[in-house]
Amino acid sequence: MTTMPVKPESPEVLLVNVIPLDTTMFEQRLQVDLRVRNPNNFDLEVTGLDFTLHLNNQRLARGLTNKAATIPRLGDSVVSVETTTSTLDVIRQLLNFREHQEVTYQVEGVLHLQGTRLPFENKGILIDTNQLSGTSTGS
Repeated sequence: MTTMPVKPESPEVLLVNVIPLDTTMFEQRLQVDLRVRNPNNFDLEVTGLDFTLHLNNQRLARGLTNKAATIPRLGDSVVSVETTTSTLDVIRQLLNFREHQEVTYQVEGVLHLQGTRLPFENKGILIDTNQLSGTSTGS
C-alpha cells in the first residue's frame, strides 16, 4: 500500500453530463457525470464523493457515492453518480430557463480519500442562449 508523500492538491471537478433516469410524481432520478482532474504527481485513490449541483444559482441535486475510483496522476477520469431531486425543482428550473440569457452551473463538494478529504468547487456556463439564437456579442 502506497502513501501520499504530501498533502494532495484539490482536484478540478467539471460537470460533463446530466442524464434523466426514472421519474415519479414527486421525484426525479438523475445520473450526474463529473470529470475529476488530478493535478497531483500521484494517483488519487478515491473512496467516496459528496457534491451539490446548482443550475442558475438554484440547487438542483445533491449526490453521494461510496464507489471507489482511481484518478491517475496528472490525469482525469469520469465519475458517474446516481442521485435524486424533487420533480417540482426540475419543473421550476425548466420554467426559469426562458428568463435567463445563459444557463450556469456550480458544482461543489468533497472528494474522500483514505484519511483525508479534498474540497472542490467549479462553475461555468452550460448554455448561452445568445449562441443558440445566432445572436453574436462579439465581432
